[in-house]
Amino acid sequence: MFVTRLVEAVASRSFAARLIEKGFVRVDGKSVKPSFRVEPRHTVEIDLTFLDAPDANNAHATPKAQTLPLDILFEDADVLVVNKPAGLVVHPGAGVPDGTLVNAVLAHCGATLPTLGEPARAGIVHRLDRDTSGVMVVAKSQRALTELSRQFATHAQDRRYLALCYGAPQPRSATLDTWHGRDPRNRLRYAVLGEGEGKRARLTFTTMETFAGDAAALVECRLHTGRTHQIRVQLTHIHHPLLGDALYGSPHAALTRHKALWAALGKFANRQMLHAAFLSFTHPGTGEVLAFETQPPEDFVQALQLLRAANSQSV
Repeated sequence: MFVTRLVEAVASRSFAARLIEKGFVRVDGKSVKPSFRVEPRHTVEIDLTFLDAPDANNAHATPKAQTLPLDILFEDADVLVVNKPAGLVVHPGAGVPDGTLVNAVLAHCGATLPTLGEPARAGIVHRLDRDTSGVMVVAKSQRALTELSRQFATHAQDRRYLALCYGAPQPRSATLDTWHGRDPRNRLRYAVLGEGEGKRARLTFTTMETFAGDAAALVECRLHTGRTHQIRVQLTHIHHPLLGDALYGSPHAALTRHKALWAALGKFANRQMLHAAFLSFTHPGTGEVLAFETQPPEDFVQALQLLRAANSQSV
């Protein structure tokens, strides 16, 4: 459903349907049914006042343990490293009371996770967007939460992402250093702001492959800071938004003119094509540097294979 792709706080189709039925969503100025099919010609308006409902952002609410599948890469008394699937929200929040990674980890650990005064974010030292897949570390002990929070705050860890974007960045490699904050024109989005506004955002990207005559590219991004939606915002800023990103992306003519390829990609790029492929950090107890790497999930792989096949067909 389009609304669930556009608003991260709307994590389920049933919640999106309730918002539509209550009139929070309008298409071309009119109320519609949850089954309405959105097309590129439509203008969708979402009333975000539902985010301001009492307790919608109650960080002091204690989440419940829920048995949900976890892809565990490593675990000891201090840390739990998981491969988060796309579609899983990290912690409870507005419109997402449960069914999150925090709920799953609470059930797995069988105990209360450490907090820094926000029980809903128990054990969480960094986040991945709902529709971003990949490696995450969760703190199981108070010393782990404190030390890992310090490492992430000082950017002492190494985080690398794989992204499929529109177009081929020029130059092929560069460091982006910008100011980052809420988009003043759209509360759902973040944006590159003027000098000295917001927070500093820095990443280095390297173009690994290009496809279909530079209509798309596979890019590795190394984060030096960890701002909300940072990769999505900065690549959009240089005119290379991510494939499948309903919030920041818009189809480029260079790719859509490959009609068969574009139609085939639509079956797999139904979320932002972004995967947290690599994470390393210093273990808070032993001092050992731990490193974890995962392959992208099936939808990302299928989209990548289609793009590579387009290259081979043009040879």
